[in-house]
Amino acid sequence: MANRRSRAQWKELMEDHQSSGLSQKAFCQQQAISVATFGYWKRKLKQETDAQEMIAGSMPAPWLELPAQGITGGASSQWQIELDLGNGVCLRLTQVD
Repeated sequence: MANRRSRAQWKELMEDHQSSGLSQKAFCQQQAISVATFGYWKRKLKQETDAQEMIAGSMPAPWLELPAQGITGGASSQWQIELDLGNGVCLRLTQVD
């Protein structure tokens, strides 16, 4: 039967890895943990921490608000944003007054 670890145990393992000085692969071998499972929990716990920090206000929101008019409020405002999303997908946002 697989050894199930609690969230608290995974957090402790992440801290142990940080202080070990070992690569993720070496640490997982030492602890008899699958590298894939370790990576899954590392991402999961980071996402939870980031979400808690955003709620607490210590981390900026992951979006950008653009003014309807230019920063100075002038009539000639224009912004252009291009996001390369990978795999040939590009998102372009442009405002022209």
